Amino acid sequence: MKRRFWAFLSSITPILALTISLAGCGIFSFDDDNVNALEFAKELLKGQLNEQGVQKKIDLPIRVNYSITRKPMIDEELLVEFEIITEQAIPIVRFAVVTDEGLDLVSNNFEAYYKGLKTRQIIKHRIKVIPTSENKFYISLYVITEIGDDKRARLIKIPVAIGDYSLSDDPAPR
Repeated sequence: MKRRFWAFLSSITPILALTISLAGCGIFSFDDDNVNALEFAKELLKGQLNEQGVQKKIDLPIRVNYSITRKPMIDEELLVEFEIITEQAIPIVRFAVVTDEGLDLVSNNFEAYYKGLKTRQIIKHRIKVIPTSENKFYISLYVITEIGDDKRARLIKIPVAIGDYSLSDDPAPR
């Protein structure tokens, strides 16, 4: 009995190893919502560079509006509200939010994956950040749309300037 088991296991080991390696290469896709949206967006953005290595302006069928509730201050919670509006039906939309060092992401209710969005559908999200020092920081929102084989990404950088940096990019020392 043990010999048959080990013979069976040794016969399927190469097939199992091949399946695992092909899955890692992306030939088999197991579940669309398990894709890391941040890494996927970065890969798409690399492919959207022009000959000089500058990011091309990519039009997405989605509009992103945001608002910041009050003046950013060190160690004070800052609420950023997003309103996302689809301009056409989009089968798959992915989001990822990243903050610069110096902005602590306290809460984030962004869902990374949406399926089957309709035209003019509105999605609202909120994030809370706490600035930890005086400087100019960015909240980076990555948006990916997938319509059939057409996959596009855009990086939206939201500036958060604290202290003298809200007046100038290079303030004079005090």
